Amino acid sequence: MLLMLLLLVPLSYAQLNWNITDLRCGNGKLDQFELCEKKMEEGFCDELGTLLKIDTACDDAHCTCVPRVNMAFCGNNRREGVEICDGTAEDKCPEYGQIINLSLTCNPKTCSCDLNETLPADYNPVVVEQLSNLSEQASSCGDKKVERAEECDPPDTLCTTNTQESGICTAKCKCLTPEMLAAEEAAAVNQTNETNVTTTNITTTNETVVNETVNETIATAQTNETVKEEKPGFFARIWQWIAGLFS
Repeated sequence: MLLMLLLLVPLSYAQLNWNITDLRCGNGKLDQFELCEKKMEEGFCDELGTLLKIDTACDDAHCTCVPRVNMAFCGNNRREGVEICDGTAEDKCPEYGQIINLSLTCNPKTCSCDLNETLPADYNPVVVEQLSNLSEQASSCGDKKVERAEECDPPDTLCTTNTQESGICTAKCKCLTPEMLAAEEAAAVNQTNETNVTTTNITTTNETVVNETVNETIATAQTNETVKEEKPGFFARIWQWIAGLFS
């Protein structure tokens, strides 16, 4: 019965909206807008339990806190269980916000808290990936404009690395120190040599197979000619038969 109640009104037990806490929940790291994380001792559920005088546990599916014993009925103007506020009852959202370093205000529909601040766009991993894809498409190396994923532009010019060292702009608009550039060129040469060696080995093997095939063909032809020469003709066989009669 208790489990059914939890499933029917889950949002009334979430201290922050699941649309926010779900974004990075489960990555093994306590992120800025999470209250706890799966298999991590670090979190804010104990602080919430102390504040509300209840026993709490981590809901690792949503990275929020749940009461070990549910006694919450949102909307009855009584703050119960894991509710942080409830109508005209005492509002604990501002105080809890100070604990987790966020500005919070009460949401009377869920008896939990809403953020008083704008969620950064790059907090959502999906948005970060989309921005990364756009940056790769938008930048054009060689147009003399340092854009997004580029470190310098145009190529073959002097530049300054992100560690404030003097560098050279590569054909891919990456700023590398002379040592890094030399190492990259050496790696490219080694890769080319390995490719050439492989190609040479394949060519040599093919030539060997061709030579062996040609030699076998020549030997077969010579053998056939020898057989033809050694085998007597028709008239020779008649003469041999006649000579045998008079011998």
